[in-house]
Amino acid sequence: MTIEREDIVAAVVAAAGEKLTSRVRLQKSVYLLDLLGLDSGFDYEYYHYGPYSRDLDNAVADAKAFDLLTESYGRRQSDGASYSIFEAKGVTNPDALGKLPAERARELMRTFVETSVTVLELAATIDWLWRFEMRTDWRSELKRRKSVRAREDRVEKAIGLLKQLGLEPPASAAA
Repeated sequence: MTIEREDIVAAVVAAAGEKLTSRVRLQKSVYLLDLLGLDSGFDYEYYHYGPYSRDLDNAVADAKAFDLLTESYGRRQSDGASYSIFEAKGVTNPDALGKLPAERARELMRTFVETSVTVLELAATIDWLWRFEMRTDWRSELKRRKSVRAREDRVEKAIGLLKQLGLEPPASAAA
């Protein structure tokens, strides 16, 4: 049985408690869930905020078109920048979470929702750098690409998150 990609997106947002804020958070959450058994089939490439899937963006559009998901927008008080707010609508396909049991998916999404979006971005980027780009000096590369975002305290929180998920990166050649 083939699971439609829009069903995967709706199931992920539902697992987050029916609501998920930020496209970056959605992208990084699905990327990490894929590593943990979601098996979405989305293809990723490196982009501004780390691993990015155009397939996932298209699946969001389809989920909205099929009325599985709504997207509204909020504005940050600090600088007025807009962000997306996704809400799941109705019943989701339980098979859309791949090999992840529903409770495990909810637990992981709670963690991702409670994690700073910057730390989530750094965690996904660290994983991408060592796993897919095979960077032995991923820490230096992270600092080069993320400069201000890659403050040491945030990097350590990102590494801690990866350890908690069982996705601990190898020691960096720069460490």
